[in-house]
Amino acid sequence: MSDAMTSDSDDARIPAHQVPVPRGPVEPLVAIIDARLRAMLADGVLTAGAKLNENALAQQMQVSRSALREAVRRLEQSALVTIIPNRGVFVRQLSLPEMFDLFDVHAGLARSAGRLVASRIEAEQRQVLERCHEAMVQALADGAIEQYRQLNGSFHRDLFAFGGNPRLSALHEMIATELQLSRRHNLGTLHQLRCSILEHGRILEGVRAGDETRTARAFEQHVLNGKRRMLETVGAAGPA
Repeated sequence: MSDAMTSDSDDARIPAHQVPVPRGPVEPLVAIIDARLRAMLADGVLTAGAKLNENALAQQMQVSRSALREAVRRLEQSALVTIIPNRGVFVRQLSLPEMFDLFDVHAGLARSAGRLVASRIEAEQRQVLERCHEAMVQALADGAIEQYRQLNGSFHRDLFAFGGNPRLSALHEMIATELQLSRRHNLGTLHQLRCSILEHGRILEGVRAGDETRTARAFEQHVLNGKRRMLETVGAAGPA
């Protein structure tokens, strides 16, 4: 566990992407810190249920604790952390019903994104998706699960981004970050990952054909299948 989460692990290495935050006016600085913390949540650097070590985070980012606290309050307003008086700040952990709700919302967003990306994507962007998909296939074959996880996030993020609707992309990022707030949410078994790869292929088939309906259905179903796979994983593991 990173020392940014608790002072019990002073030897933990700071991730390479955690560089000092640029200095500037207070409000933009708080926004930058907020974005950095959200990235740490999305990347799994800050995990569900973990306590945030404000001193370590402020030193790591080379910012004042007051600016950090303001950014943390923004996370609390977004229901990403819980501030408990006299105990500290903890990364929120979602319940199973809350996760189901998020998957359902995400499925609706994916349907919209699929429709948009099929009609708006440019040739260079389609090549980006193709290369990402090929890299995921190779990562799975090599057993490089962490690499697969990162590529999977990029693939989904690009599908939303290439639809050309920034508001929709922002909603996706919000939901994706919230879905990290549970130890139950993971990529699943190798069989489940292979199924997910096949579903990515179906989404790409729709994109290649410029078929809005086909792509929208494939992307929506992919997210709903992810919900089902998550439930299967929880059932196999037993009560959390």
